[in-house]
Amino acid sequence: MHEVSVVAELFEIIYENVNRYNLKRVDKIILRIGEFTCIEENGLRFAFEGMSKETICENAALIIQRIKARAYCDACKESFYINYTNKICPKCNQFSSNIMTGYELLLEKIEGE
Repeated sequence: MHEVSVVAELFEIIYENVNRYNLKRVDKIILRIGEFTCIEENGLRFAFEGMSKETICENAALIIQRIKARAYCDACKESFYINYTNKICPKCNQFSSNIMTGYELLLEKIEGE
């Protein structure tokens, strides 16, 4: 379950910012996660709940925004949505390995006081 290691890294970044901005509590954390990351949302939430107990993040809302995977077609210069099994451009039917989005794991925002 690599979600635990993801949350551990997340907490390191959160605490760097808590110290930098002298926050007393964290109210909301917004993550943007690409659909190709293989991060399981329920596992991530479970790890976050467990690791945030008795910390500055204990009552923080964890907002997860999914990023759909997109590729760019070099043949017709179009971008299009893809999935694991289909990376064929719907306009020209060419295969594209030029993946633009879908592998992101971004801490978008930390809100607190």
